[in-house]
Amino acid sequence: MSTSQVPGERVRILADEFLAIPTTSYQQRSLGAALALFLDTATKTALHRAELVSKSALSRLLNEYPWDTAQGWEVLQGAQWDTLLLAARRRHRPLLRLSVDLTSIEKKGSTLPFVRVYNNVHGIHLVVLFAEYGAVKFPVGYRVYKGKGTATPVTLARELLRTVPERIRRRFRIRVLADSGFEAAAFLDEVRHLGFEFVVGVRSTRRTLHPGEVTVADCPHGGYVELKNWPHDTLVLGRIDRGDRVFHAVSSELLEGDEVVAEGKARWSEESFFKEGKHQFGLAQFALRTAVGLDRWVLLVFLAWTLAILHRETGMTLEACAALALMTVMPSVYLNRLLRTFLKNEEFLRQHGYSLHYARCNL
Repeated sequence: MSTSQVPGERVRILADEFLAIPTTSYQQRSLGAALALFLDTATKTALHRAELVSKSALSRLLNEYPWDTAQGWEVLQGAQWDTLLLAARRRHRPLLRLSVDLTSIEKKGSTLPFVRVYNNVHGIHLVVLFAEYGAVKFPVGYRVYKGKGTATPVTLARELLRTVPERIRRRFRIRVLADSGFEAAAFLDEVRHLGFEFVVGVRSTRRTLHPGEVTVADCPHGGYVELKNWPHDTLVLGRIDRGDRVFHAVSSELLEGDEVVAEGKARWSEESFFKEGKHQFGLAQFALRTAVGLDRWVLLVFLAWTLAILHRETGMTLEACAALALMTVMPSVYLNRLLRTFLKNEEFLRQHGYSLHYARCNL
């Protein structure tokens, strides 16, 4: 993307490229209506609420039609990484934060794909990779945890980290943020092998070799520790007291204890995405019964969030950005709503002496 592009242009370019993926105009129109549904944060994301196309048309689009979902992911992720590179232009080795975490979408029954019980939650469990540089922040990948006997969340997180493009690794200093669910030595090994930094939460019972064979709970805030089952590097310990609980995190870099805590808090940007993604962009409303339907649903959630972020300016809420993106991407939906509003209020306008006429001008 050009450095001269304004937010609306970047939104339009990404949306146009994405919506051109299906090979028929019918599917393209259905995909546009689906995207408009996900961008409408004011209403519940349900297929029957879509405008301009029917519920059955959207169901077939998401569950059956063979349009290239992989190309959709390629288009989206390429635009996301390009935007991060653009935001960091003229900066020397800028710091890119990559957060990895697991979120659960509670679901009843067992007819939906990949429904499992994990951490006492019955539903679908996603491991998500989230990238943040300044005000630019996107979910850039995910994996589904499929239950006991399959790849663990730690393994899935390692796979996601390996998807970071080489051009991003060369341009940025990368710091991985994760909670204590990803404190396993295998995860820390992966981060170290990739050449990334990390700030990762650890359990209070995690044992150390330095400053002695004790637990991290016995170590001072800002002190140096060496984990017993991961003796590769000396780490800095940060601890934060939240009333009845104390949380610990370790950093691969020589930060101050308070800096370790501050970096750990930066991970809440991904938690914010989980909240907004579920309640405003439709992630929690998933109700399709196929694996491909789940993949396409998550793709549209990620795309809608990305388009909103691309439209974001200082002082704007995410909801306002999504509304602007909707007007940019699908003006026909916005115009359709305006026309419906006029028709609903036609009698009221007439009673007050107004007569409204409109016509489409073909330019």
